[in-house]
Amino acid sequence: MEKERNVILSNGTKGIVRPIIPSDADALATALWELAPDSRMRRFFFDKTDLSEKELARFSNPDGVNHIAYGLAVEIEGEDELKPVSVARCFRDPKDEGLAEIAVVTADAWQGLGAGSELLRSLLAAAYRVGIRRWFAPMLSDNFAMRRLLDRFATRLEERELGNGIVETVYQIVDPTGKPA
Repeated sequence: MEKERNVILSNGTKGIVRPIIPSDADALATALWELAPDSRMRRFFFDKTDLSEKELARFSNPDGVNHIAYGLAVEIEGEDELKPVSVARCFRDPKDEGLAEIAVVTADAWQGLGAGSELLRSLLAAAYRVGIRRWFAPMLSDNFAMRRLLDRFATRLEERELGNGIVETVYQIVDPTGKPA
C-alpha cells in the first residue's frame, strides 16, 4: 500500500492521503460525530452518531489486502495538526476475492473539493494491486455525488434495488496504470 501522498484540493488546501492506522480510531469517532445527520444517513442509511469499540477497532485496523482504507487530512491555517476530513475504504467479499464493498465519507465542509477523488486514486491502486477487480456500493438511490465519484474511477456494470430507497451498484475497476489486463 502507498504510504503517503501530498495533495491539493480544488480550493487550494494542502493535505495528505495516507493509509488508516490504529491510532486513527479517535479521529474516526470524532469525524462521525461532526457529520451532519443527512451525511450520516447517506453513509449508514440511518443517523448513526457513534461507533462501538468493535466498529472502531475494525475500521481503524485495515490489513491492506482484505480491508483497505485511506484517510485525507488537511492543513488548517493557525493549527499545528492536520484535520482529518475524508475516508475511503473497501472490504473484500469473503465469497468472491475479486469483489469488494466500497464506502466513502467526507466531512460536510469539505465535500465537492476533490477529497473523495484523491482518496479513490489511492484506494483504486491498492485494491487493484491485491486482485480486487470489482467494487460494489450500497447507497441511497439519490446519492448522485457518490455515483458521479465512482463513475470517474470505474465502469458501472449493474444496479439492483435493495428496498427503502437503497440501491447496490457494481463497478468494474481497471488497472490504474493504464496497462492492458
